[in-house]
Amino acid sequence: MFFFAQKKWLIGLFLAVLLSFPGLCHASDDNEIFVTALTGKFPPFSYYNEKGELAGFDVDVSREIANRLHLKNKIIATEWDGIMAGLLQEKYDAIVSSMAITQERQKKVLFSTPYYHSGAQLFVHRDNPDKLYSIDECRGKRIGVVLGETYQRYLEQKYPEIHVVTFKSTIEIFEMLEQKRISGFVTDRLVGSWQIKQAHRNFAPVGDLLYEEHIGIPVRKNEKSLLKKINKALANMQQDGTWENLKQKYFGLSHAKAMQNNTMPWSIKAKKLLHGFGVTLLVALTSLLLGFSLSIPVGLLLIEQKGILRIAHWTARALVDFIRGTPVLIQLLFVWLGLGLSPFPSAIITLGVCAMAYMAEAVRSGLISVPQGQALAAKALGLSSFDRFRHIIWPQAFRISLPTLMNSVVALIKDTALISVISIPELIREAQSIISVTFEPEKYYLIAAVLFFIVTFPLMKLSSSLERKIQSKGFQND
Repeated sequence: MFFFAQKKWLIGLFLAVLLSFPGLCHASDDNEIFVTALTGKFPPFSYYNEKGELAGFDVDVSREIANRLHLKNKIIATEWDGIMAGLLQEKYDAIVSSMAITQERQKKVLFSTPYYHSGAQLFVHRDNPDKLYSIDECRGKRIGVVLGETYQRYLEQKYPEIHVVTFKSTIEIFEMLEQKRISGFVTDRLVGSWQIKQAHRNFAPVGDLLYEEHIGIPVRKNEKSLLKKINKALANMQQDGTWENLKQKYFGLSHAKAMQNNTMPWSIKAKKLLHGFGVTLLVALTSLLLGFSLSIPVGLLLIEQKGILRIAHWTARALVDFIRGTPVLIQLLFVWLGLGLSPFPSAIITLGVCAMAYMAEAVRSGLISVPQGQALAAKALGLSSFDRFRHIIWPQAFRISLPTLMNSVVALIKDTALISVISIPELIREAQSIISVTFEPEKYYLIAAVLFFIVTFPLMKLSSSLERKIQSKGFQND
């Protein structure tokens, strides 16, 4: 119980930090904004142009609808496999991202009238080593699809003998097919043909359309009034010629020629990568401060099992074990979707609490490594409980824990790569936005890795140096 008094104010700090977050967690409602979502990685429907800005057919459709609704348009770029969940959790008002209307999706959302029609197509390498000329000949073969798209479910239901391999984007599919690690892929006929041409890939469509798709704009089921307005806007766009103009802009010959020269300048690429890296470091630093501030009171609770703190001890132990025993990605999605928080607070809270769990164990190890006799000696000298902790116990425990804490810092920085899945424009997401235009994943993922390494390597070397220094001195002399 020799830490009891100082634990009071540390635990109070712990509770105060937790209670300060709810006010930051929810974005303010603004009825003057029409918030829509798309991936930003589906050219020519959504991509980042030579200026590093969102562009594409769906982008223009979204802005045109907002204009006709007399609202400002805010577009959120997010991952496809979580885009529907984000809509249901009210992260945005509608999805304008070439989503096919299906019976399963209609059970959860309302769709607008179709704003264009397309179909699913099988593509293979022109060398065609497996001699595939239709989907019926793909039994036993590995066929790629983008995770969460309708093609995945179609193949799994209609062709169970096909080994369906899912990827995050067509960029990854292109690399796998180029390396002959898959036999082909299924995607939208129009988009697939366009992307193959832009990426200068030696692929070709084979066979007939697998099925036709009707593309609509989904909204939540309680947004019938918004749906009527969207349908009216779409109808007006058809009548006044806006629709035909958009089709010519993105699918006409003039656009095809323009897109061949759509090379994003290095200045824009560098700006996007550095901006993403800055966001990464900002989230990492904020999460680190939160995690470290919480790790001290939690670490103290982990070594206290007597008196009124017994329940708090077991609560802290259960929390730390649960956080350390579950994937960070699941924690992140739970906070973002399950608790309904906005992206940045979700990322900071998740990474901060995760860092706290590992740092608290390091703090606990440091505290129990300090001989209890030192606290008793300090008490005999007349030092208060707070002064004993501040001047005697904590300095020694901190230095002992420092190498492990540094390892937690490095792990936290690397874990920020996961926050791209909740629409935060950090380094990995910015790299992916460039890749969606350049089709050069090796180059830009390597650049991202180097930027991470520039920060983490010095920290790792510092951690090793501190550990050697502490071991050479010995705990009793530190």
